[in-house]
Amino acid sequence: MRFMKKMILVFAPLLCMALFSACNKKVYTNAPVTSNVINPSDYLPFTKSLKFRLEQDRADIKKVQFYTDRPIVLRRTAPSASGVINQGTITYDNVQDVTEITIPAFTPGVCERVKGDSLYISFDAPQNAFVFAAIYANENFMLQGSNWYNGVVDVNYDGNVYKAECDGCGSAGEVKLMIKRPRSGMKTNAGNGKTISGRKLN
Repeated sequence: MRFMKKMILVFAPLLCMALFSACNKKVYTNAPVTSNVINPSDYLPFTKSLKFRLEQDRADIKKVQFYTDRPIVLRRTAPSASGVINQGTITYDNVQDVTEITIPAFTPGVCERVKGDSLYISFDAPQNAFVFAAIYANENFMLQGSNWYNGVVDVNYDGNVYKAECDGCGSAGEVKLMIKRPRSGMKTNAGNGKTISGRKLN
């Protein structure tokens, strides 16, 4: 009997704690980590007139941080033949190796070269530049290439020819070159003002 009383005294507090924990439904979690959300309104197209203004100011365009406004998907299909010997006969299976490279929207890039109204923009390694140009009456700098077909264009990348298309739009030609919207540096100094009290006749 005395042993039972001791057991009750030992386990009673533990039982109460367990019941209290079971009734408490509040869960404490760490606050979610906020990622850098891209706001398209923070960007504006890099235009031919803006390029002209920078050239008039003798500013180095290569120091401008550029971006794309839409995602670009590059695809390259290369046939690969694998030989199989079956009963003394060599056969080759037609297998295609597909390489896909994605450049997400608002990926930063740098200008490696300026040639007239064409800018050579690299988004990763040097020499892997894409041509953006403002040609004809177009004011914006758009992605350029060769062999256009149904909105897909051939571009050179990493020493190979890739088919470039715009993910989410009708044509790769819709991809524009963007820059960050400049912040106004103008400040107002109220200390430089004065109040005119008027002028009276003598």
